[in-house]
Amino acid sequence: MTATALGAALLLTACGGSDDGGGDEIVGAEKNNSVSPTAPAEEDPDAPVFDFPDDLKADVEPADTGDEKKDAVLRDQGYALSAMVESYGQQKATANFERYWQDPAYTTYVQDFERFADEGQRIAGTGRYFDREVKQVKDGSALVVFCEDQSDGYVVDAETGKSVGAEGGENAAVMRLYRQTLTRTDDGTWTVAESDWTEGDGTCR
Repeated sequence: MTATALGAALLLTACGGSDDGGGDEIVGAEKNNSVSPTAPAEEDPDAPVFDFPDDLKADVEPADTGDEKKDAVLRDQGYALSAMVESYGQQKATANFERYWQDPAYTTYVQDFERFADEGQRIAGTGRYFDREVKQVKDGSALVVFCEDQSDGYVVDAETGKSVGAEGGENAAVMRLYRQTLTRTDDGTWTVAESDWTEGDGTCR
């Protein structure tokens, strides 16, 4: 399904094609609005450095299959998720996002970053990504499925860092099952080309 931008209250992978077209508002407490860099993982000295606001974090669960090809896909797909969260925090496509995403998913997310910037908002909290699995890898293309937990994410005013919207609510916890198609570039980097999700899927717990 073609990816579509969601409403201003939706965050932490706010974009992407949805099988149900839905989205829920997630809000939280006020946080600090300053920016600090996040160092690359120790196990990968060549990992990109991400620059998140102090109140924003991408928690990507490590995945080690023992298969060299699959592990390379999951490594770069994890970087792509962090780059996406970083870009929502900065309200623009960062250099990391430019590296790990491509069309059609790229353009859809960039439009959403711009929407947040136009509305003077950004995301905060923690996006958690887990149960990442390579379903297929062949001829420079790969399919990855994974779960996302939005329950600790919320929207803040970009200037003040104060949360936007009503506090709490019955939709405070949102789980999504994602399917992403990645393609390998000439330099060997795996990039996300398509990203579709199903909300509330029982697979993700």
